Order: sequence, then structure tokens, then C-alpha cells
Amino acid sequence: MNTRTRFILPLLSLCAALGAPAMAQTPAAEGAAFAAATVPVPSPPLRLSAHPEIRADVFKLLGYARGSYTQGNTLIARQVLDSMQSLDDITRTMLPDGRSVLASIDAGTHGAWRAAMLFDPQRKLLALGLVNGHCQAAIGDAAPACLPRTHAVLTVFLPPGAQDAMAAPLLVWARQLPAMLAQAAPERRQSIAAVEYITTRPGQPGWEPRDVPPGFPASLLHLLLPNAERNSSSSGGKRIAPAGLAGLPMRTPTEATEAGDGPMPDASITLHSYADFHWVLNTYAKLAKGAQVKGHDDKVVFTGNDTSGRYTVTLREPDKENGVLITVASWRKE
Repeated sequence: MNTRTRFILPLLSLCAALGAPAMAQTPAAEGAAFAAATVPVPSPPLRLSAHPEIRADVFKLLGYARGSYTQGNTLIARQVLDSMQSLDDITRTMLPDGRSVLASIDAGTHGAWRAAMLFDPQRKLLALGLVNGHCQAAIGDAAPACLPRTHAVLTVFLPPGAQDAMAAPLLVWARQLPAMLAQAAPERRQSIAAVEYITTRPGQPGWEPRDVPPGFPASLLHLLLPNAERNSSSSGGKRIAPAGLAGLPMRTPTEATEAGDGPMPDASITLHSYADFHWVLNTYAKLAKGAQVKGHDDKVVFTGNDTSGRYTVTLREPDKENGVLITVASWRKE
């Protein structure tokens, strides 16, 4: 991803973004105008983080890239969704040119981490804003290391070809502090110390060739969806990933009981996709054409054969918010 960082001087004017003279409003005045145009979304049926269309928009823009914003080295899309998970704090702002800003907060941080989506009049996602602390991954039992809240960062995610100035409304949004943060003493109140613009690369695969376990047949690589991240892998009866489980038996006692006397696969890899379960199911109906299909609801298993031997593809959806687990397992011919 291409990143450009700007440390805060006076922020870009919302009026300038809409074509009016840049000196038409002071930051305080444009903030007041933005606040006046912002209303709570009444009785929302779902959290933004759980809304299928919102989730699809977020992953379409961000793909399966990883980064360190509200958490260390995790899926960026997941960090954005977690930062708009409060059902009680969803707001919509209608801009004079027909664009709109839809936002919410992470209630667990009282809105210190929060996210907003900028849409065009036809509801196409133009940009995403994430107020964060550039948090680094925790070591051991320690808490994640984040910038102090008085030096927060606004990260603006833009699609390829978009101009930074187009996202100016998100800079105005970021200055509007949630109620709990606004009550803090001035010297402890959150402020945006820097704005960074990131051009996304949504087409990048969520896993790399090195994530494929040893012994996994090349003939089955087409069964590994690029728009997913590696969750775990095993080979030769032992787990390889995640690193914390490396060397442990491939199957847990529960999995071994469920498998019965069936032989362990020679290699397997589990991917994690946040796509709709039925989309994933229909995709594998094409990718694993000719395979037998069993199951329903939240678990479906494809069983087939190719030149390398027998394989299975198991699709599981533990719940609606945490995506689909895709396990591709291979048994080589004797």
C-alpha cells in the first residue's frame, strides 16, 4: 500500500472539497456545520460491522491486507469493522453535494477508535477513515503499545486513482469527538496529530505461496481462494501454523474423535474468508466441480478426487460476523 502522511496544520476545508473558496469557513465553523448535518441513525437493525453490505464494501476497498492501527499486524478490514461496532452510536451526515458520511465507534474505547465511510450520492464507497493509535502487537501479557490519545492518527484509505483532497469530509468528521472523549480535560482530550493517506491494493491475495504447507498438491492450489487469509495449516500429522501451535498434533482430541478411524490428511490448510457463506458455497461448487457435496446450513463438505489423490473442502460458518472457515485437505495416492 502507498502511504502519505501529513502532520496537522489547519486541516483541509470541507468547503474547499466541495469547490468553494478555502477561506470560506474556519475549522471551527466547518466543524459546526458538519455537526449540524449529522444525525443519529434511528433504530438501526444491525451494527455497521455486522451489516452485509457494509462488510462487503469494506473488504472490497481494503482486501485482506494487514497492518497496525487499532491492533498490531492484523487484518485492516477487521480493525475498521471493530471500530464501528457500536449500535448506539451510528450517525449519518449529509453533505451539500449529495455525498454522505456513515460512522460509528468502538464503544470499548469510548470512541477513541472510530471509523467512517464516505459515500457518493449513488452510495458508492469513496473512502474510509479510521481514527487510531498505530498500535503495535502485544508481547506476552502486555497491553498493545499505542500512541497517546492526545496524538491520535487519522488514517484515510483510498482506492487506486483517488485524490487525497476528495476525502476532506473525513478530516472534519475526525475532529468531532464522541461525547465521552469531549468531556476529558483539555490537556487529556484526544486530538488528531497526523493524517495519513493510504492507497489500497484490494486485489492482493490474503495469503502467500509460503503459507501453503509442505506436501500440499499443486493440482489443488486452485481451491485456495485468494480473497481470504491463512488461518492454519498442517502437514505430516503436525501443525505448522499458527506459529504458537507448530509441532502439535494435527487433530485435537475432539477432532480425532469426530474423525473416527479415518486416516489423517497428508496436508491441509484452513483459510478465513469474510465473504457471504452462500457466495463461498457457490464458488466452490464451480471450483470443485464433480465432487460430492454433503451438509447444509453452516457446514458443507465437498469430497473429490484428482491426479494427486483424494481431497475434501470443508466450509464452516461459526457465526454471521466472523466469516467462513475453508479447510482444504489432501490424501495422496498410495
